[in-house]
Amino acid sequence: MKYFIPEWNDRVDPRYDFISDTHSSEHTQEPAKNDVYMWEIFGEEKVPFDGLLVSRITIETDKRKYTQARSEGIHKALRLPQNFEILGDCGAFGYVKEKTPPFDPVDILAYYKDLGFTYGVSVDHLVVPQFEKEKNHRMRITYENGVKAYEEWSRKFRKDFVLLVAIQGWDISDYIRMYRNYICLGAVHLAFGGLARSPTSFIAELVDELVAEIKSSKKSPEHLHFFGLARPALFPKFLELEGLAIKVSFDSASYLRKAWLSSPSSQLNYLVPEGRGYAAIRVPFVTRKTQSKAATLTEYPDMTRLQTLEQDCLKKLREYDREEASIEDVLPILHRFSQTLGYGPELHSLYKRVLEDKPWRSCECPMCKDVGIEVIIFRGNNRNRRRGFHNTYVFHNVLTNPGLWLSFMSKKEEVPTLPTVSKSDKVLVITECTKKKAGYNASTKRVAEEMYQGRLFKWVKRYCHAMRFDYVIISAKYGLIFPNEVVEGYEKVLRTKEDVEIIRPQIEQRLKNIVNDYDKIVVIAGQKYRSALGKLWDDRFMTVRSKGYGDLCRIVKEATHDERSLFDFPIS
Repeated sequence: MKYFIPEWNDRVDPRYDFISDTHSSEHTQEPAKNDVYMWEIFGEEKVPFDGLLVSRITIETDKRKYTQARSEGIHKALRLPQNFEILGDCGAFGYVKEKTPPFDPVDILAYYKDLGFTYGVSVDHLVVPQFEKEKNHRMRITYENGVKAYEEWSRKFRKDFVLLVAIQGWDISDYIRMYRNYICLGAVHLAFGGLARSPTSFIAELVDELVAEIKSSKKSPEHLHFFGLARPALFPKFLELEGLAIKVSFDSASYLRKAWLSSPSSQLNYLVPEGRGYAAIRVPFVTRKTQSKAATLTEYPDMTRLQTLEQDCLKKLREYDREEASIEDVLPILHRFSQTLGYGPELHSLYKRVLEDKPWRSCECPMCKDVGIEVIIFRGNNRNRRRGFHNTYVFHNVLTNPGLWLSFMSKKEEVPTLPTVSKSDKVLVITECTKKKAGYNASTKRVAEEMYQGRLFKWVKRYCHAMRFDYVIISAKYGLIFPNEVVEGYEKVLRTKEDVEIIRPQIEQRLKNIVNDYDKIVVIAGQKYRSALGKLWDDRFMTVRSKGYGDLCRIVKEATHDERSLFDFPIS
């Protein structure tokens, strides 16, 4: 299997001064020329991917690079040797909203030849749920463009580059039908698009159908590329295709971008091969925007004090890395800075974990060896992209070591679940009030467990009853309330930091009286509600990773159903 990474100007200043946080003079003079790509850090022989994907719609936004690629070739523009594989496509996500692609299916072939691409993809049009009504129109455009491109490539460009004919589909039968038609045409290099946001189960089934089609037809392609599918769970399926003497490749920048796009709670900012991940430690640059964000809190509102706190965090982290400070010296100041900037209280336990494990110490990649603890600090391009380069290195190591596939996929691709607790544990569940209630004014009085009618609350209540766990509710009006307390209807919800600060003292007071009675505290609530627990949050507190409200409801619902079957608890 070959792994291609999309090229989006991911560069860093090789002489960046992390202590003073200043760029080198070379970067200041001409960053495009003097900043370095990942392959220039690792070296061309050890770079953690097998090729680059360059989309035309992307490279055209960089006029300098595009002009150089037009005049000197794509390899020269990217400072790569001619034998390094570069795959060109049009960048269909860039024009997904258009009725038709902005590129001609025949003209694009001359572009691939003139710039010296190793591979070029025919002009396709994405078939996505957003434009379901246009699915047949988009599939027809993709197929007709593929036929025109293949016929012209066969006549004029066969010796210049390899053409990958693009396939799009709505369901599996669409993909197989277009694949079969291209094979009958004589095309043996094909690329499957539009699958990046599809469930792994859908893609696995598609590959199974492909394998069956290849075996039954006795017509085999030479090369299949899958756009956006860097998923270890699919690697065994790709191996089945390779077992039929088919070259398989795929592309993705997801592991690079997890370094700065993934939330702290996902623990995917910094990856390790064994399947574990870590949150990066957030120490952002203090700017006027930062000051404005912190203005609702009174402890550090002015710029000078904020900058002092920022620098103290960096200083303590570096001292800890040199073993001149303990973890107890570092965590309080990080916690203070996080609170000032409005980050959630769960960061405390995430930071403790990464500092205790020190994963950068055992990593052999050039980033970790060169900059040490700086790679785990979430702070600007020169740290964040280096961490992304590290993640790419880890992913490529996993790809080339099948023994790591299972552990890596089990941590990165599993469906989120509730934290691991058992019925024998002493557990307190903290959840949030809901907008939907039995009534919305003082004329309606109910016990709290009957007042709240929201979907999440109902499933949390059922889950706690099934597990026989105690639970409490964070209320935007009342602070912290117990399920059997009588409350009046109201319409208030938590929207601002001021709302949180108003109810925080009452929450802290009531929780202090009961929290020591429990071994584990599971928080099933949104970020605003979790932030009200900031000063009480410790190692006993656990939260639920989810992709949003609907996903959180699903997680609790599935856990409730599981416990119902175990304990025969009536749901209704």
